[in-house]
Amino acid sequence: MLLLAAVVLCVEIQKKGEKSPGSSGYLIVDANGGLNQQRSAICNAVAVAGLLNAILVIPRFELNSVWRDPSQFGDIYDEEHFINNLRGYVNVVRELPEALMERYDQNISNIPNFRVQAWATVNYCLGVVLPILRDQRVIRIAPFANRLTMNVPSHIQLLRCITNYKALKFSPPISSLAEKLVSRMIERSSMTGGKYVSVHLRFEQDMVAFSCCVYEGGEAEKLKMDSFREQEWKGKFKRKDRVIVPALNRIEGKCPLTPVEVGLMLRGMGFDNNTSIYIASGKIYQAEKHLAPLREMFPLLYTKESLATPDELAPFEGHSSKLAALDYTVSLFSEVFVTTQGGNFPQFLMGHRRFLFNGHSKTIKPDKRKLVVLLQDMDISWKAFKDEMEVMLAESDRKGMMVPRVKKFNRKTSIYTYPLPECACLQSSNNSTFRLSEGANVLNSHHESTR
Repeated sequence: MLLLAAVVLCVEIQKKGEKSPGSSGYLIVDANGGLNQQRSAICNAVAVAGLLNAILVIPRFELNSVWRDPSQFGDIYDEEHFINNLRGYVNVVRELPEALMERYDQNISNIPNFRVQAWATVNYCLGVVLPILRDQRVIRIAPFANRLTMNVPSHIQLLRCITNYKALKFSPPISSLAEKLVSRMIERSSMTGGKYVSVHLRFEQDMVAFSCCVYEGGEAEKLKMDSFREQEWKGKFKRKDRVIVPALNRIEGKCPLTPVEVGLMLRGMGFDNNTSIYIASGKIYQAEKHLAPLREMFPLLYTKESLATPDELAPFEGHSSKLAALDYTVSLFSEVFVTTQGGNFPQFLMGHRRFLFNGHSKTIKPDKRKLVVLLQDMDISWKAFKDEMEVMLAESDRKGMMVPRVKKFNRKTSIYTYPLPECACLQSSNNSTFRLSEGANVLNSHHESTR
């Protein structure tokens, strides 16, 4: 019944698009943040365009001060695929018509920036944004991440599904190398039937600095991190109203897990040294020092840098979003995905894996507060630690299989993390954004934990 209702919705939305007599105008959005925050903005932009009956101009990407990636939409995603797969739902164009460009001296930046409140409601969009769009014929909204509530009509919600799982396909250079990395990862996992574990390890210098957590570097590390924070965030951490207590951050589970902590957790959960591990990460903070103990526990440890040749990676250097897209794809087809810190990357990835594998994708999301207490207990035995990790794993599995209740106009969870039931009809069409014949077959045929 659920699938049938979703299929009906697919037909319903196409009919709605066909009945639209004319557009209200053109919608321009500036997507901000990293790869998956931009992805959220793109999906929301399509949804807003559908809600307002607007023509969407290919989203522009802001140059983020942290990511510093100058890539634009066509560098990350296949533009032609995006436009074609939204045809019949939302009209998408690469640029404004000449008449409108002349009005703004051929410069989109001259179009006044309309500030939309975060998590804007449907009534706000229709009552405030739509009249301005109709009057001006073009509206520009920046920044655009999280500018639409999760509670929208079902046919608009489905636009997010179509965009995320059908229209957004990585560009050919990214898809080509990503496919090679997945294949190589499967080949190197022969002892476990081609199955591997991916770990999203957020232990880059910017994450360590931003968390304000203290590790083992002593005074020298503190001075380095203080300098880095000032350089990157200009006084944000020196405000009088900001109280920083590193020990409290750690107890509350806000500190990024170190590679060795992740290793201990996985070994405690039963993963042995024959397990193939893929590390999805930016540049690890003091990588040589911190990755060494993890590599001792898991000799079959790989990264995109170890799987690809220098020549293959050369075009991606300096483009953090392109590199993140490689990590995203390799993690997407892993047998088990381990998230250690939260953020847009794991939220989108967990949802994509739920969508791709009909909800049967294994994700380990540790209870960091409990884990910190156990790791700090110098008297705990290895057996007792393992027992606790097995309980934590079982609880993670239980929560991972939960499907939130979705009532009409009352979705409180992210559709990007929990895509069902609204996105169910797309599963039957085999139109996922990226499907490897070999990788998908391996994972679909035998989807059990790698131990």
